[in-house]
Amino acid sequence: MLPRILTTIFILLLCHFNMAAQCKPAIPSQPCIGTEPLVVDNESINIGTTKWYYGATATMNSLTLNGGKLVVCGDLTIDKFYMDSGQIIINPGARFVIGGGIGSGLDLKGKSEIYNYGTLECQRNLSLQGGWASPSKPNIIMNIGIASAFRMPNQYFVINNPNSWFVNGGTAQFWGIITDVQAAPSSVCLGIRSVTQMATLINKVANTYTVSVGSACVYVFQFSQHFGPLTNIHNLFVCLSAGHTSDSGCIPFGCTPNNWGAAQVFTSCSGCAALATLPSGFSSFSLTEYNGLNQLNWGVDREAGTCRFYIEHSGDGYHFSTLDSLEGTNSRSYSFTDRSSSLPVHYYRVRCVEKNSGQSIMSKTISSTDKQSKMEIYPSPFTEFFYVRISDNESLQRVRLTSADGKTVPVSIRQEGYRWRITPLGVLSKNEIIFVQVFSNYRIGEATVLHR
Repeated sequence: MLPRILTTIFILLLCHFNMAAQCKPAIPSQPCIGTEPLVVDNESINIGTTKWYYGATATMNSLTLNGGKLVVCGDLTIDKFYMDSGQIIINPGARFVIGGGIGSGLDLKGKSEIYNYGTLECQRNLSLQGGWASPSKPNIIMNIGIASAFRMPNQYFVINNPNSWFVNGGTAQFWGIITDVQAAPSSVCLGIRSVTQMATLINKVANTYTVSVGSACVYVFQFSQHFGPLTNIHNLFVCLSAGHTSDSGCIPFGCTPNNWGAAQVFTSCSGCAALATLPSGFSSFSLTEYNGLNQLNWGVDREAGTCRFYIEHSGDGYHFSTLDSLEGTNSRSYSFTDRSSSLPVHYYRVRCVEKNSGQSIMSKTISSTDKQSKMEIYPSPFTEFFYVRISDNESLQRVRLTSADGKTVPVSIRQEGYRWRITPLGVLSKNEIIFVQVFSNYRIGEATVLHR
């Protein structure tokens, strides 16, 4: 039985990935079988033509992409590379190097797409220009998957129009990134646990950086200049070296030093690896009635030994006070029972605070109806399938699974008594994180599960 004063529970799943925008979807890689037409030195690849590179490591003098497609399956360097428009796909394990033979920077002016599953290196400044770029003919550079690498350690990467996008799902290294006044919000979209490193960050538009799911890290080790907040996403971690400075000389012209927006900022930081031990999200969160008391149960996506969890309580959902705190350990599962006096409406919030910096790394606020507290998504980790359990007066409408690189995973759904068995149909990697959205006739429930 519930307590005499009925406690109404509203669950507002204010997870970080709920607030974030989805990055633009990637196209699949295109492995070579060894019989496709090979690209040759000094060639122009025109519209409607696809050429491949596979075989031994090679360096070519020049290549021009005039609307065609290049698929890279080996290790290829182009000393003088020209790109009017077209598409490049760099397969897993492959490497494509844009050499510095021309001397000037590489300007992509529209309908230019580079999808990197392997290693992309550019030895020239790279600018995503306006030109003929449009919503239907954008410039897109995507670093796809946690193993991908995009390297421009001595060059600048510039976005200066609203139809150009950079997506980093792996590791990217620059001398500097400039998001100019013409860039669009969310034009730099970062995937879960991605690392974006640079000496210089210049941002001239509000909220140009976003995180698709989970958390991402940006490391700046020398200089930054801000003419607007960098992000409105709380789960972007900004790591600033001890030698970092933010421009204050531009204040008369409208800049605001160290305007990182909603990002979590860590100073005197040696690099994103220093933050790798932090949990990046809640894998589960529930509130149940136990012996007449409210019990919170939550899980995190990795060990939380660097965190302390603060459990907070509110009667109105706006003004919170601390009930208690728990030391983070090597465990991924935690619980807390509220033994305080009940209120007609209960709101709870759990915050993970990093012990050394005092920064709130992530938080989740609970506040919803009793029927919503009954949704469960379990187990995690799972091997072949997992389950969804909802309340008796709800009906399951659909389930959506999304991989860490933003791809939709096909799914099979089968009811088994009071629960539903969810079986991913796509090929999943070991230790792959899957983001789950459950749609019922009342609500949307979300969780993160780990495939073993």
